[in-house]
Amino acid sequence: MRKELEAIVTALLEASEASGEVSLDAIGEAVGARAVSQDDVDSILHALEAKGRRIQAPEGGGGEKRLAQVIATARTLGAELGRKPSVAEIAARSGLTAEEVRHALALVQIMQR
Repeated sequence: MRKELEAIVTALLEASEASGEVSLDAIGEAVGARAVSQDDVDSILHALEAKGRRIQAPEGGGGEKRLAQVIATARTLGAELGRKPSVAEIAARSGLTAEEVRHALALVQIMQR
């Protein structure tokens, strides 16, 4: 894991010491405008869960709708580009913010477990 991602995980672990929970919003805020891949998001989630943290998705925020939109957009772009699209590319094509795309991708990772 890259050092900048390790720093994010450390900060999230410290901030969640009392509750034992980390929200996807907190992860998105911690990542900020950094360029992260789906694999980076997955490694952050795995590191947090390995330390006993529970990942919380926001409720009622239209996550399912954005998730479907992100998946469809990522598949279309992947076919067009011949590679896995970046968060920025998915955001630009879907009309969502990069943070919304990261949240949806994080939700995919959680759902795959």
